[in-house]
Amino acid sequence: MPPVAQSLPGYAPEDFVRVLRGLPVSSPVNGAINGHATESVNYRNFAMSHYILAALDQHSADWTDYTSASSPYLPQSPPSSLSMSAPDAHVPGYILDRPQAFPDERIEAAVRSALPTVADVCSRPSDGLPEMGVWVCPQCGRGIDPLDLNVDERALIGEYLGVGDDCGVVERDDGRVELDRMNPWQYMRLVDCLAWDHFASHLRQECIVFWFPSPVTAYNSKPAMWWDENRLRHRQVYRPLRLEIEALERTGQYQLRMWKAKKMLRVAKQGIHAARYHLTRWRREAVSAREALVRQMFEAGRSIVDTGLAVVDLMDAEQEDPERVQWQESRDAHRAVRREWETRKEEWASEYLGP
Repeated sequence: MPPVAQSLPGYAPEDFVRVLRGLPVSSPVNGAINGHATESVNYRNFAMSHYILAALDQHSADWTDYTSASSPYLPQSPPSSLSMSAPDAHVPGYILDRPQAFPDERIEAAVRSALPTVADVCSRPSDGLPEMGVWVCPQCGRGIDPLDLNVDERALIGEYLGVGDDCGVVERDDGRVELDRMNPWQYMRLVDCLAWDHFASHLRQECIVFWFPSPVTAYNSKPAMWWDENRLRHRQVYRPLRLEIEALERTGQYQLRMWKAKKMLRVAKQGIHAARYHLTRWRREAVSAREALVRQMFEAGRSIVDTGLAVVDLMDAEQEDPERVQWQESRDAHRAVRREWETRKEEWASEYLGP
């Protein structure tokens, strides 16, 4: 007998245990004939006794789709690997943990070939701006004077800042255009932009695309680079390299997809666990409320049938309980996410590895 039900004989009517065993009601009840309960009366008491017993069952291990109410939540993972709102939530950990600045050794070799005199193409050029303020390319010696911008340099800045009072440049009385020095932080970022764009022109000769962060706001990322696939396609000499890069990209795409699937499946698993945890807690509290109702009615002398009907009404009301509905919807939503990403994971694996 369930734990709560074990205490029922202490306050339940004398016939409660008899009825559970299938014995007829011994005490006079409504509907009795000559002091003996009819078959229908015995059946109603038998059904309601078992209903009350089932309603007070606290064996959570026997409840379908519920977990132990005493089990804790799954451990929380670091925000960068699990949180969907973290700044780097879209970047896999195996990419964030890469110590080298280059995606692979081929890129590194190409960069060294294009810019052998540049120690670190990704570092901020403005950090090495001389006192005179003119940045000079270590490779070709071309200078960029922030106080005397040419047409191309002004056009590049205009692509980021547009025109108007906040365009980042000012025109002097002699007609020359210089960077606006009223905002020193933006001034240095614009120097970075001009220098990095110049580095990009060198790397373009080696079929490399060089990206760098926008100078409009404080940097949230570092420069990056990858092969210029359009240039590689138009040069037959690069065909072996292009085929190798395409294979690497397919592998990288598969790894990224598997990372995304693993991340979403973990989120779904934790969501399901949390919902089931709260549903179990809610159900334990509901069982306690039912037990209190049964005890109150039995101690007040109410019959088995009346008490059973009251429990039926209470459990009907529980079906619409907002907290229960909320966690059931959360559980179902996370189950749908799990099914979706399990399907995606299988499809991606089949696409990459073959049937």
